Amino acid sequence: MRRRNPQARTWKDYSYDLSLFVEIVGDLPPNKITFHEVDIFLTEQVNQGFCPSTINRRIAALLSFYSYLAGEDSELVCPVFPRRHRVRQRELLPRPVQGDALRAFFRALEGAAPPKGYADNRVRDRAMFLLMLCCGLRIGEVAGLKLTDLYLDELHPRIILRGKGGRDRSVFVSPQSELALREYIHQRPVVVSDFVFLSYQGKGLSTTAIHKRLVIYRELARVSLTAHQLRHSFANHLLEADVPVTTIQKLLGHRWLDTTQSYVQANDHDVADDYYAACETMEDW
Repeated sequence: MRRRNPQARTWKDYSYDLSLFVEIVGDLPPNKITFHEVDIFLTEQVNQGFCPSTINRRIAALLSFYSYLAGEDSELVCPVFPRRHRVRQRELLPRPVQGDALRAFFRALEGAAPPKGYADNRVRDRAMFLLMLCCGLRIGEVAGLKLTDLYLDELHPRIILRGKGGRDRSVFVSPQSELALREYIHQRPVVVSDFVFLSYQGKGLSTTAIHKRLVIYRELARVSLTAHQLRHSFANHLLEADVPVTTIQKLLGHRWLDTTQSYVQANDHDVADDYYAACETMEDW
């Protein structure tokens, strides 16, 4: 997995998942692992309170490992039975951030004074979070953004992103985001690193560091939101502007249209129009 996609961290996650499996069921040879051991592992994960998506990913890591081993031993039996070992997940609709919460978040960002001895990172942070809200970037895409990815001097300013699954996509930059990005770049330290957003060490920020910044501002604003919810809000704003769902799919970098359709289900204008038209014929109670 690392050879196929060295930029992704999937190989690290799968390595951790397999080590966790060994801790729970014991360090047995692959041909001694049966579905009973997978049952034990799954039950333990459920009892520890892990969410279904996390458990299913760990089971997928085991399934992937046995698929890899099958190339060396065609008689090796995979102990993972998808129908038996997949935890049912709730089908959650995307939840955008309410407008009042967004305004409170950015007011807190602009008003937050840096801790004593720390640099003032508000210009940098505003640019990062506007890219998520107004351009639909994932937190990992913000962290991985490089100066060579920026095409701000074109007629329609845009960014070339290294998206999920190693797929590049072009994202256009809103006027508000462009202004914030240019303001940050103007004061960005001149360092060897090509990453756009820098830590105090002059290196690229990690996703963990960006998340910590978000937590600081949301606590100051007393609101509840995540980096991915900013992306949800971006999609919701496009829907409200009647942007075609295929265009939203391209801007979000979704491989499958079904993924984008979940936003339509959460905010379907046609359903809303039909319902409120029907309300006019309902009796008053």
